[in-house]
Amino acid sequence: MSKAQLRILFLTNDREDYLADGLLHGLRQLPGLEVVDYPRKECMYEGGRQCKVAPEFGVRGGGFSLYGVLTEPQGGIDRSFIWQRLAAGWFDAVLIGNVWRQWGFLLQWRELFAAQPLLLLDGDDDQRLYPRSGTRLRQFGIGTGLTNLLELPSTHMFKRELTNRSRKWGLRLNVHPLAFSIPESLISLKLPNKSQLFPSHIVDRDLSNKLGASANYVFADEQSYRSDLASSRFGITTRRAGWDCLRHYEIAAAGAVICFRDLDKKPVGCAPHGLIDGLNCISYGSSDDLLKRINALSLQEEVELQSLALAWAQSSSTKNRSLQLLKYANLLA
Repeated sequence: MSKAQLRILFLTNDREDYLADGLLHGLRQLPGLEVVDYPRKECMYEGGRQCKVAPEFGVRGGGFSLYGVLTEPQGGIDRSFIWQRLAAGWFDAVLIGNVWRQWGFLLQWRELFAAQPLLLLDGDDDQRLYPRSGTRLRQFGIGTGLTNLLELPSTHMFKRELTNRSRKWGLRLNVHPLAFSIPESLISLKLPNKSQLFPSHIVDRDLSNKLGASANYVFADEQSYRSDLASSRFGITTRRAGWDCLRHYEIAAAGAVICFRDLDKKPVGCAPHGLIDGLNCISYGSSDDLLKRINALSLQEEVELQSLALAWAQSSSTKNRSLQLLKYANLLA
């Protein structure tokens, strides 16, 4: 779609969502786009990492990497008369931040959403493909009338956990893989000086017990966390509830080698994408296996791994991920 100013309505909710929030950040970095997040995604803006009236409802993980970093564009964002503007054709595309949490919008506004490209994000730790939700079926039954909307050529789904369980069940859906991302400003421009083997926080309990390190969060502030990663030659990550995790990107962005336990077991369709054992990361099955591989590396081999990990982080910036989204949806000029 060729236009001097591409207008995107980004429908959000009040919970963190690493896939959607990385894309919101990245879209804001692209020239020629006007992105209206509605309602305002408070946790993404300066000072928004904690709920003002109930601080216990803070962003998971302390809000490192993605949160509290956006500022309103000069002149602010006009979030008034959203549905009237949508009905008048003011927006060129609608993006729903999390289809599992926001499918009520699809039911209520399906006729409006059918008038322009519709982008549905699914960043949950769930291998099922929307709309196969038991909750949705129990509440509304099978005949919701969404099939026509979901099967439109201009409707695109972006899913993080794509496996053989992500079945279309006869629906003709445009489904694309997509992954988390990290702000470009947090990616090192060159390899930092390294002074330690591993960071203080080692999420693999097998390895942390062996080394006497901590498997729990050890940093209350983000700068200390990043400095610790940047000083480390290798960073440790594992699968959590899903395969993708911001930690993968934070390690690579600090110029450390991603050591990913059981990466070889990850389904091809699941994020993260582009990590290759021995090229830009190390896949290992046990702490002894990892330590043996690290000890066998030459200095040159280690630096090459770090450099290619850094290049992988650069390709995974929020800006580049947003360009990938727009390309999949045929919204690039």
